[in-house]
Order: sequence, then structure tokens, then C-alpha cells
Amino acid sequence: MSDFSGGWYDEADALTAGLPETIGELIDLQAARLGDRPFLRFGDAVTTYAQLPAEVNRVANGLARLGIQHGDRVAIMSANRPEFAFAWMAAARLGALQVPVNAAFRGRFLSYALNNSRSSVLIIESALVEHLALVATELSSLRHVLVLDDADPPALGGLQVLPWGSALHGASTDAPVPSQPIAASDTAAIAYTSGTTGASKGVMLSHGYFCLTGRDAVKYRGLRPGETIYTCLPLFHMNAQTLTTMPALTAGATLALDARFSASGFWTTLARYGADQFNVIGAMLGILWRRPPSPAEREHRAHTAFGGPIAPEILAGAAERWGIGFVEGFGSTESGLVAYQPRGAFRAGSFGKAIPEFEVELFDEHDRPVPDGTPGEIVTRPRRPNSMMTAYYGMPEKTVEAWRNLWFHTGDMGRRDADGYLYFVDRKKDAIRRRGENISSAELEQALLEHDAVVDAAVIAVASELGEDEVKACVVADGALDHEAFLAWCEQRLPRFMIPRYVEVLGALPKTPTQRTEKYRLREDALNTRTWDRERGGFVDPA
Repeated sequence: MSDFSGGWYDEADALTAGLPETIGELIDLQAARLGDRPFLRFGDAVTTYAQLPAEVNRVANGLARLGIQHGDRVAIMSANRPEFAFAWMAAARLGALQVPVNAAFRGRFLSYALNNSRSSVLIIESALVEHLALVATELSSLRHVLVLDDADPPALGGLQVLPWGSALHGASTDAPVPSQPIAASDTAAIAYTSGTTGASKGVMLSHGYFCLTGRDAVKYRGLRPGETIYTCLPLFHMNAQTLTTMPALTAGATLALDARFSASGFWTTLARYGADQFNVIGAMLGILWRRPPSPAEREHRAHTAFGGPIAPEILAGAAERWGIGFVEGFGSTESGLVAYQPRGAFRAGSFGKAIPEFEVELFDEHDRPVPDGTPGEIVTRPRRPNSMMTAYYGMPEKTVEAWRNLWFHTGDMGRRDADGYLYFVDRKKDAIRRRGENISSAELEQALLEHDAVVDAAVIAVASELGEDEVKACVVADGALDHEAFLAWCEQRLPRFMIPRYVEVLGALPKTPTQRTEKYRLREDALNTRTWDRERGGFVDPA
């Protein structure tokens, strides 16, 4: 018997056998089968499986009245709320593509996502309209803006701006007729993921990707019908969509959606929702672990958390302190999850084994397999159609590069032991991960160069006490640079998660003879006495 067969694994295969591989068909099937079972809980609001098609159809027909049809792009920029879920499912119903936009995007990052995706409609939270207004004249394809909360929206140049209620007023709750049939291979989303040497890449994800990734999560995380899975991670990331929402829909479970992460109220919220499972990122666990123990940490029924990376001390003590176990896995937006920890055979420090639905190997720089125990780049490819990304939108050369020699190259380094367990070693590329967000150093450096006084910039990762990274900006300035004023400038123009914690002003950046920045030299002395720490409001004292 393999690591992923027998017991629950076989039950899960039977549970999900024959399920549709398009989002709209899966919604309809589960509505007919599950009726009044709760699908979505958000605060006190509950949407049942039977009610879900009507909610989705109303939005779909409202979008259709604006001319949205198969292949069009519908951008969504909002914090977590039911309307977000209904909107991306509605786009899928029409055969349109949802474009989830990070709610922290500002300026060039916002206009790039909307222009590059060629979005014609933007559904946006009213509190974020002010940021849209600053780039409205730069938007080349956007035609309609639908403002949630039914606020009185401002005029935005030549854009048609409508309150959400007005846009959907009178829209039918019957299923719309798409302009052409929808297949599992049709693109359902363009999701932006950070690059390292240039602009963010739009990852094209099919209906099959959404349905199969959700199916795998049910199987390898043990999500059962009728259970409740909780997330406070944002719906504009694939974690909350494909690793929480789609597994709930697939299993016939309930999605408990929260607006945001609250360390002080986390365990109480889990208990209020009656959550059986929840999704986390490593930084969240670090924050919760450092809080003083409280009775609320055990006054819940959750038994499993999915996420990573998980610090060894948390792995060792979570069962006793919190009463939960962990499932770890490995994947990316492009691939979905390709490895999971086997049930009952958790190995600390590893993210698990390749699951049967994917091939996973470790390659050297010439794309040759490396021996067990030797670090190599993690590469993968699917055994099923439509279960990984289709392409990088508008970037054929990047697609070919990532898929060279018929393997998807993750850019992450790992090793494998003699038992087949896989371990993360390092990032191959110059990327930064902060609080669950991937940051392109190249994009951030270009943004910093827009400051009037900055003539050169390099961004590096610095280890965070919460796990993952903090951001340090090393800048060369034309004259004196006030650290606090510089960071205030950043707050107006950068996504919140990109704002550097650390800033160092140098006379020049170390360069190679070909004028490439020698970032390894900046990392060797990252936290020196010349480094300003935003969180402490002063210079670093390495001692």
C-alpha cells in the first residue's frame, strides 16, 4: 500500500469521483444534492448550498447586462466578504475570467494589474475607490466600476461608475446562458504572482485547476462532508479560493469566512464558527505562539490546521497547547499543491511527499536529476489534464522558460531523503516572502527609484522573528534622506506588505564589473548600525 492509499484516501476518491470540472456545474450539482446545508458563513450571514446558485446567477446576469461574456476579464478588489465569492463564481458562470486584485495595491501596481489583464469591469470596495481615482486616467481597458457597499461613488473620468445594488437591480437569479459552452480547459482566472527580475506575471488558471486543486485538498487534508473550514486569509489570493473555498464546495463542507486575522480573537472566532479545520500562514502561527496562553486556545473543536512554513517549536507543542495537528504541503499558484504530508506519517521539517497526481523531481542547473540528499531545484508536472497553469498571460517567453524540458520549474531549492520526503532548502531566485505575500525585489526597486532623491536602490530579505522575511531597502540618495519622510512616501505609493521595515542609505551599491548589484554583500551586513528600523523608529543596534 502506498503512502496515499487506503482508509480515508479511498473514501475521498469515492466522495469526489465524477464531480464536474467546471465551477458553475459544481455549484449546481452541490446545490441540488445538499440543499439547506450551509455553504458560506460570514459573521451572522449564512448562504446555503441551495441559495448559492441564485446569488451567483444574480451577479452573473448583472455583469452580462454590462456586456461581459466568455473570455472577458472581471477584476475584483476587496477585502473578504460574500460578494467577492459570488463575483468570481459569477465570472466563471459566464466563461469570463476573474482577476483578483490585491487590496493593498496602489499606484503603478494597481494600474499594471488592471491594464495587463485587460480588465473591462472592476468590482471594488468603496474604501478603496480613492486609490483607483489616482490611476483612473492611466487605465486603458477598464470601462465599468461597480462599487460595493452601495456608497455614493465619485466620478472617475470616462468610466461608468455604479453602486453595487444599482448594477444588480432586477438582475435575474436564473442561470444565464453563456455565449459559448464552458470547458474544464477554459481559463477561469488570471492571478498575479510576483516575479523576481521584472513585472508580476499573470498566471492563467483553468476551471479544471480550481476543481482539481479543491479535490486534492479534500483528499490530502481529510476534509469531510458537513465539517466547517475557516479562513481569514484574503480571497484575492489562491489560498483562500482554491485551498479553502473550492475544498468546501467539493466536500459539501461549510466555508467560514472572516474579514481579517485577529490574534486576540482568533481562537474565540474559531469556536464561534464551530470550525473543524483552518488555513494559516507561518507568520500568523508565530504571532499566536508568542501570545500568553489562554483558556480560549482549547475552547474550540478544530482538529487540523493547514499551512506553512511551521516553526519546529510550534510543531512540537501545538498538540498540547492548542489541541490541533498540522498538514503541510508544497506548491505554488502555477502548480497548485503537488506534495502533502502523508496521514499518520508526519515528518517534522519536511513538507511531505509528492502526491500521485503529480510528478516531482529535483534537478541540477542542467535539468538532470540529483541524488537523494543533494539540493536541487524542485520541478513538477501533472498526471491529469487542466490541473496546472495554462500559461503566463501575454508572456510566452516566460511560459517557455518556466516549462523548459517539459517540467515546471518552481525556482525553489529542495532535497529528498531516502524515504521520499521532501525538504525546502532555499529560494533559487531573488524573491522575498513577507507575511504570506511574495514580493518581487525588481518591482519594488523600480518603485523606490520614483522617489525624487533616490538614484539607486536594492531590496533584500532579512529574516523575521515571526518567520519568513522582512524587507530592507538599500538606497543611494542625491543628498540627505530623511528616513521617516521616505517611509511616509512609501506608504502612499506601495502595497502595505512591500513597505520596507529597514532602510540603509549608502554612498554607492556594491556592483559587479557588469554593473549588477552584489546583493550577497548587502546581506552579509544587513542589520548594521547604519540601518533604520521603521518598527522601532531608530537605528539598529546589532548588540
